[in-house]
Amino acid sequence: MRKRLLVVTLIGTFVTLVAAQPSYAKEQAHSTKLLVRYETKSPSTIYPNYPKSGVVGNQGRTWTIGGGKQIIWRYNVNSTWAAVSDPARAAAKQFPWWGFTPVGCIGNSVRQTGYPAGRPVPKRILQGRSQQASGWRTVDFSVAPAKITASHQRVNCNATVRDPANFVIGNVFPDWHVDVTGKTRTGGHWVEVYVPNAKRWGYIEHSALTSSCSTAT
Repeated sequence: MRKRLLVVTLIGTFVTLVAAQPSYAKEQAHSTKLLVRYETKSPSTIYPNYPKSGVVGNQGRTWTIGGGKQIIWRYNVNSTWAAVSDPARAAAKQFPWWGFTPVGCIGNSVRQTGYPAGRPVPKRILQGRSQQASGWRTVDFSVAPAKITASHQRVNCNATVRDPANFVIGNVFPDWHVDVTGKTRTGGHWVEVYVPNAKRWGYIEHSALTSSCSTAT
């Protein structure tokens, strides 16, 4: 009888341990490579901020990645433009390394850890890879305006403009001025602003307004 109880107890313990595994296994199954590298199929001009009417912050700040080089795709703004990162500039800490380029310049994925080679850029619009169960998250490219509490505030250092999920939606350079709102997130680390030069609402690090820094985010 004692042997039978011991066997039942051991089986019950094993079942409990096995039952505890799925959440971890599920999390591992949905581990997504966020920054996938592709090869440029033609020279790609990258704009620090999405080029649209009224945007003046791109003047003199564009750069080009040659054909046959690597570029990181993050999401498509629309069927024409994609948000990308330049891995060479990122490695050199040369701000900015995030920007926008025509989707048609981007070829197939290259050989890399965690993602197969030869895959084309996804056609999804305003969706980027994430660790959510679906593997995707919507990009809030048009962040809703908030009440401005301080107008024409000087930006002291390089900063990226982010949406609420931290997707990069623009860039801000030192000596630019922004309108600051009272809306923050992550304990005040990020503050919502309006960037006139980029014609864009979004979040920048609060330290970009208060520190004498020069390091890109």
